Amino acid sequence: MKIVLLEDVENLGYAGDIKEVKDGYANNYLIPKGLALAATKSNLKLVEEKRRAILRKIEKKIAQANKIKEALDGVEIEIKARAGEKGKLFGSVTANEIFEQLKDKAEGIDKKNIRLPEGGIREVGEYTVEIAIYRDIKASVKVKVSPLDEQ
Repeated sequence: MKIVLLEDVENLGYAGDIKEVKDGYANNYLIPKGLALAATKSNLKLVEEKRRAILRKIEKKIAQANKIKEALDGVEIEIKARAGEKGKLFGSVTANEIFEQLKDKAEGIDKKNIRLPEGGIREVGEYTVEIAIYRDIKASVKVKVSPLDEQ
């Protein structure tokens, strides 16, 4: 089934794109949630009229995302965690812990968009963590994990 996306859908496309998807996905998920419309002539005409508004909205989001990227790029944070003698952590550093330290530096980020390195952070050291802000706009943050001084 051909559909026209009304909003960005992860792993599918961006608002205004015309995509071919399975009937069930369109009828049971995309259309009821208001994310897409069937690509009929009348709906294509309707979307074309809304396209200018959609483009303005996208431009605003991109500008906001670039501000967030500027605020986050190159930021270094330090997280203290309990670790064994050889630097292995008791548990791991989570996206939530990173989010808690970054939320004051840049409003508008979401903890689900924090991309931890493969396998997570389970040892003491320095890591580069990527934060997906909007579409292809990503920021890189340095995370230094150090052992917690327990005395």
